[in-house]
Amino acid sequence: MALRPQATEGSGRENRFARNNTMVKPGLQKIYVILGKQDEGQLERLCRTLSSLFSYVNLTSNLYLVTGNLPEGMPWVERIQKDVSAFLRGNLFARLYVHFVHRVPQAVTEEIDFYFQYYYQSLKRATREFDQEGYMHQEVPRLMLLPVIVPDNEVEPASLMGLLDMLKSAFLLPSLYLDMGTFFLAQDEDLLARTEKVYYGHGNSGEPAEIVCNLYHQDIVHDSSAKLESDAVFMTDPCPPALIVSARDGMVYPCIDAFLKKESLANIYENLSVDDIMARYYEHGNSQRDCLGCREGVVESFSDLPLPKAATHEVGGLLYHFGTLNQEAENHVRAIENYKKSLRLSPIEEAASICFRLGLSHTRTGHHDQALEAFNRAAPTYHDQDYFHFHTGLCYFERGDYRMALERFSRAVRLKPQQEDLVRILIYMGTCHNSLGEYEEALVELERAKETAGPVKEIFNTLGFSYFQLKDYDKAIENLTRAVEIDPYSAIDYASLGSSYREKGNIKMAIAMYEKALTLDPNMISARENLERLKGQP
Repeated sequence: MALRPQATEGSGRENRFARNNTMVKPGLQKIYVILGKQDEGQLERLCRTLSSLFSYVNLTSNLYLVTGNLPEGMPWVERIQKDVSAFLRGNLFARLYVHFVHRVPQAVTEEIDFYFQYYYQSLKRATREFDQEGYMHQEVPRLMLLPVIVPDNEVEPASLMGLLDMLKSAFLLPSLYLDMGTFFLAQDEDLLARTEKVYYGHGNSGEPAEIVCNLYHQDIVHDSSAKLESDAVFMTDPCPPALIVSARDGMVYPCIDAFLKKESLANIYENLSVDDIMARYYEHGNSQRDCLGCREGVVESFSDLPLPKAATHEVGGLLYHFGTLNQEAENHVRAIENYKKSLRLSPIEEAASICFRLGLSHTRTGHHDQALEAFNRAAPTYHDQDYFHFHTGLCYFERGDYRMALERFSRAVRLKPQQEDLVRILIYMGTCHNSLGEYEEALVELERAKETAGPVKEIFNTLGFSYFQLKDYDKAIENLTRAVEIDPYSAIDYASLGSSYREKGNIKMAIAMYEKALTLDPNMISARENLERLKGQP
């Protein structure tokens, strides 16, 4: 994916991050501008707006100027660059990366010398003072011009390489924007070697609005990857602060979601100050938005693009993470979708961990055959992990294959899990034996669990069931009584006590236990039927 400079927040007096508010507000990291056809009135209004917005940027922000073609967009770019230069002269700690995004048809590359001298060179000359500044202080210039070339599907790679070489020789570090019509150019390694970065997008219209969407979406992918590497808990945070400004109709949008929904903050061609626009922007930032869902949707949209291997793996890693978030939120259907796509895009060495997670969610949705298939693919990597055999056993258990479940649970026990996990496994083993009618064997596992864990309700009520089936009603009552002592709101355990007292012949206590069960759960049909039957006896 495209690599972008990492922005840091500035604190100079020229920045108005905290205007009318004691809380520091984040500076704009990105401003995307969709340029229109030349109109002096609109151009002046746009430039005034941008000049004011520069006071809200941070130390290393990016300005994207997106136009249809060179002749149409250059007057706008040159005019905006004058204001950029003026801002940088007055704010010595500021730096701006100006991305001039424009289409380059085959005709341009065929007349490359003319276009280079007439457009690019004049653009570069206007930044000479900042180049000199960088040279004198041995630092990166504070104004970086970064052309983003949008080729058409008829462009010749050799001609395009000539343009890229000329741009690099003039320190105009070029990037490529490839869409569905030009992805074939990504196969040319010599061509890609001449670019600073490559942007990938959907569609093939080359329209500025479509390009802005794709640039913004790729920035979301890049930002999500950065969060994943640092601290994934921030994945729910909003995207880096950015604005989209359409010079065509004057509308300002606070994020790509608002842009697609046509929910603008304001119109720059109306009498509204930039301070008011930013106040609305920060208000929008504090509103309830599904930023995690937006990130997930954007990343998924890249999963179907024919991206290079590194970018494909990046998308695969993000989809895996979104799968774990959905899994933790018990949204297993979404998690399965994430994992399946991640499995297709991620490196082969990561397949086992994805398959294991996929098996967990398939188990929770009742797709046991698919779960076992996923677990089998993960087995070579996880065969020596007790939790792997436990979850595989749990899948067999929920499928009703108790014999296979016991086999897997036994493997997990042999791998010496931690005490808490061991107790859980032993309870399931006891339940499997009970389901198979092997009540003596169930007692062995459950008594071991009781010795290991102490007061755990699930152990005592399962033991109560085993002893009940063995007609040892005193032992059943003893264990079920311990269960309700631990959880006095367990209606099912009171009902089980009622059945144990009934079989022992203590009708009075049986009635009391059934009544207690119905007090806690009035809809328990078995308790009600047993109670009516006992009360109907002479």
